[in-house]
Amino acid sequence: MHAPMMLGGLVMLGLSGVAWAQESPTVTSTAPRPKAVEVRIGVVLASNTSKDFDPRLVAFRQQFNTLFPYSSYRLVKEARQQVPWGGRIGFDIPGGRYLMVIPKGFRNDRVTMKVVLIEGTRPIVDTALSLKNHGTLLVGGPRGADGVLILSIGADKLE
Repeated sequence: MHAPMMLGGLVMLGLSGVAWAQESPTVTSTAPRPKAVEVRIGVVLASNTSKDFDPRLVAFRQQFNTLFPYSSYRLVKEARQQVPWGGRIGFDIPGGRYLMVIPKGFRNDRVTMKVVLIEGTRPIVDTALSLKNHGTLLVGGPRGADGVLILSIGADKLE
């Protein structure tokens, strides 16, 4: 596992394939490009108020327990949407933030996408990511009154 990446008070951790920032994702493969990608977005509330663990998060239990110092994890919101290349998915985050994901391309079994997290009218994260197909990126922070929100962003190439 690579060290966490700090962006605007948020911690980004790649799971099931390391995610990294890059300047301009491109598709140069001659293989047929998939028509769309399924984007998965989730919001998890992590806290130390109990020892509850949401059973819908069981696939991430080890990563949560290893990477984050909280005893309770609860999925508060999630979405799955098929998005064409260059299309976008928008997602309201509890606490007044908005997440926009734009799948850009697919190469070497990786999905590249632009991710913008907006607070009010200004972007607090605006980056390009490359994520292993079927991989998930966890973004944690900042702290709120009830705990910390952890965003999960995943992508699955569709044929």
